[in-house]
Amino acid sequence: MRRTSLLFLILLGLTGPAGPVLAASAPRTVTVRAGDTLYRIATRTGTSVAALRAANGLKGDVIRAGQVLRLGGSASASATTAATNAQRHTVKQGDTLSLIARRYGVSVAALKAGNSLTSSVIRTGQTLKIPARTTRPAPAPTTEVRVVYRHVRMTAGDTPTRFAARYRLSVDHLRRLNGLNTARLIVPGRKLLVPSRVPVPIPPRPVRPAVSFKRLTPLSVPVRIANVDLRHRDTLIAPVLASPRAAFGSGARVSQLARNSGAKVVINGSYFHPQTYAPAGDIVMQGRMLTWGRIPMALAITPDNRATIRASTTPLLQRPLDTTWAGMETVIATGPRILSGGQLITRYNAAFRDPALFGRAARSAIGLISNRDLVLVSTHMKLTTTEMGRVMARLGIRDALLLDGGSSTGIAWNGQAALDSVRKVSYGIGVFTDYTGRRYAR
Repeated sequence: MRRTSLLFLILLGLTGPAGPVLAASAPRTVTVRAGDTLYRIATRTGTSVAALRAANGLKGDVIRAGQVLRLGGSASASATTAATNAQRHTVKQGDTLSLIARRYGVSVAALKAGNSLTSSVIRTGQTLKIPARTTRPAPAPTTEVRVVYRHVRMTAGDTPTRFAARYRLSVDHLRRLNGLNTARLIVPGRKLLVPSRVPVPIPPRPVRPAVSFKRLTPLSVPVRIANVDLRHRDTLIAPVLASPRAAFGSGARVSQLARNSGAKVVINGSYFHPQTYAPAGDIVMQGRMLTWGRIPMALAITPDNRATIRASTTPLLQRPLDTTWAGMETVIATGPRILSGGQLITRYNAAFRDPALFGRAARSAIGLISNRDLVLVSTHMKLTTTEMGRVMARLGIRDALLLDGGSSTGIAWNGQAALDSVRKVSYGIGVFTDYTGRRYAR
């Protein structure tokens, strides 16, 4: 019985010189028997047809009885088989490309491309090549969370403890944040400064210095121009007041505003009352509305430095409302609008009635090339509103508003006036770089 079994094992090629060999030490060769095919031998020995061909230099499937074929080691053969199986799939009843793609962690498009399929139709028994799985990098985040401060009105049903807890503050922290001597001053109806965590778009990388200052002559008009790259996180655009303690009521020349503020650039602001210095349009500074008026259009900037030129969404008769210019940190209402989408505008809003506005005068204007590219322009050359619009268009600006002109026109750079205003102005528009303070929103 033992000799018969041993002879049977020898015929199968599963013994060595010292007798039967354990599966962990499979032989390196096999002798072809009558009726054998490469497929039968590969199945019997745990390898693949491709591995047998490669190990024996075979170009086809022809083998003969008595031929000795070399085998790879069992570990290598198993790995080869696994790799081969992972690369092919035989379609079974109920299979679809979508199901197969999900099973192997590949896309339907990759399956089609790997098998030269022009449609999603497959048939039972069809063999599909499975493309290698590619690891896709996680998509880069497009937003980030910033702490932005808002002034929120305390409602009638609020208590100091409940109000503070809503913004994850202690009552004492809320008191100190608002400069209050005692918690008793935290009462319904009062506006209180609170922090909010706000998701905002991640700004693109800066493409130029935060601010640059040039002298150019577009259309033979000598101008001073400041280009501001709002992609810089630490750049701040804000009104520059003559007297920070009393918002308005006094004025100053542009040169004085530049010296006192520390702003990198200061340009004169919009129209104002000649005696009271009260601005004629909306002004928002650090998220607080300082004034409101009849001028419909404004430069509005979010706390993450996205700028736009647009109209207020709140009708004049409903102001002041807490929702006016919601989400904005800085708002300068001015005009008229002289460019929109790169097109010259010659018909202006009815709010601009003074005939002197349209005559020839020194001009200042503010404009946008994109929502991250702000431009401040000033000239002492006397131009009409239309001529100033053409100058702004030649500078590549797409949307622009006039600022106050005539004797108010002025611009300063690094604390020194490049073109000083002849008279005192109500306020200026300042560009601050390296700003690391709080950011605010309405």
